[in-house]
Amino acid sequence: MIFKVERVERRKVMLPSSIDEEIVLTSGTPIVVRIPPYRWKEYGIQPRKGYRFVYWRSEYTPTAFIKQLEDNVAKKYSEYFSAEEQTSLSLFEKLKFRKQVAVPLWMRGEETTVIGTLWEFYFGPTDETKRKILQFGLDAGFGEMNSLGFGFMNLTQGM
Repeated sequence: MIFKVERVERRKVMLPSSIDEEIVLTSGTPIVVRIPPYRWKEYGIQPRKGYRFVYWRSEYTPTAFIKQLEDNVAKKYSEYFSAEEQTSLSLFEKLKFRKQVAVPLWMRGEETTVIGTLWEFYFGPTDETKRKILQFGLDAGFGEMNSLGFGFMNLTQGM
């Protein structure tokens, strides 16, 4: 199909300024979380083949998803802001799994399948540090492969 872009608008979605307001973030595109081999035993993962990593799937413990997601957003935040030490806090306390999807993708000249998941994240009252990290995650995307369109988040409550 051929499309014509008629207008471009720059938009900035901001989290509510009140620290007492509930925030709900919903994934607009699948969130991709890859788990490296050195974490498999910790999460009780036994892949069927000798993979370099496994994508988080609904059959695995949510702890693996949450830990890898928190590590990922903290790493991106620290790198972007040139922070000396990595930020380590529990960001994702209440979440609702929606569904798992398999996305076919061409990478390095061959077709591969990327496993991603759709979620709703609920946040109660948050302090300023957590709010800044969540705003960064909303801007940059959650999980991995954000430059390929994965991990796009929508602010669905708290606007």
